[in-house]
Amino acid sequence: MKSPTVSVIMATYNHANFVAEAIQSVLGQVDVDFEFLISDDGSADSTRDVVAAIQDERIKFFPNEVNRGACVVTNELIERASGEFIALINSDDYWSVSDKLAMQVQFMRENPEVGACFGRARFVDKNGVAMEKSSIPAGDVFDQPNRSQGEWLRRLFELGNCICHPTVLIRKSCYEHLGMYSNRLRQLPDMDMWVRLVKHYPIHIFDKELITFRIMPGENASSQTATNSIRTINEHYLIAENFFDDVTAKQLMDGFTDLLKLKSIDSDIHLEIEKALLFLGYNQWLGKPYQMVGMLKLNALLNSPAHHDVMVNQYGLDDRWFQKELGEIDVLRPKVVAVMSQQKSRAIRVWQRYFGKLSR
Repeated sequence: MKSPTVSVIMATYNHANFVAEAIQSVLGQVDVDFEFLISDDGSADSTRDVVAAIQDERIKFFPNEVNRGACVVTNELIERASGEFIALINSDDYWSVSDKLAMQVQFMRENPEVGACFGRARFVDKNGVAMEKSSIPAGDVFDQPNRSQGEWLRRLFELGNCICHPTVLIRKSCYEHLGMYSNRLRQLPDMDMWVRLVKHYPIHIFDKELITFRIMPGENASSQTATNSIRTINEHYLIAENFFDDVTAKQLMDGFTDLLKLKSIDSDIHLEIEKALLFLGYNQWLGKPYQMVGMLKLNALLNSPAHHDVMVNQYGLDDRWFQKELGEIDVLRPKVVAVMSQQKSRAIRVWQRYFGKLSR
């Protein structure tokens, strides 16, 4: 039996009101052969019943009664996929055009060096009413130009994720090479994947809206809640730890030349030092997690005699410089301690002024 060109995968969870529209947007794709793998992640509503009621020979449905996490289910679907390419769609979104897959497959056939391609998004609210991008925080985040691999690394490093996951068409061989999604990450498993992807493959962004992305405040994993915001920063820290692993000197020069201390990277030692120093650069949003990573990496390099000699002799960075940095990078001090310290200082000044008056 001939394998399909594309395996479309969808993890469903508590989207009974939206999943049928998502499924129909896939089944309506034209001029491409595909299989459609759907797995429910233990929905508590009638999502499984809605999916099961849709009959199409291209659908393979795997209902589950236990919730294990979207990445676990997605990874299982990737392993089940038999297509050359994999496309992913969320169960509360729907594809905006019927030739999405055909257009992307044609592009990938014509550009065999490209690992994955993506598109832009339009937005609707919970009731399906169109939303202007200007009314949404970072509503134009997916409207990205195409970049080189080094430039993509710079964009992801400085500003975070900006690639629309449910528009992806990716070669299955990329997952086999890079590994699957991490279920330990809730906000940024896709960004973690894109960082790994662009180190090894060029990508392409179509200047076309391919997905209708549903905004549901407080319900989407991407909703701007305090918990999600805190988790996002912590996940950036975890991703940053390995962000520059496998990044070549050419990619680093391509994306970060203006930030490098040396304009020519002559050895692996220089490459490792330059990567570590990037974490100490200014970043309005991610400065603190990056500084923590930088401290750890620079401490390890200074403990290596070969790196230590280069850092001292060619960069002018020694143990005293590191001690100075540790005194200025205010990452780990608890906020309550800082407040108490300020209050204590004010109390001492008042005490000194009071008793100074008495003694005069």
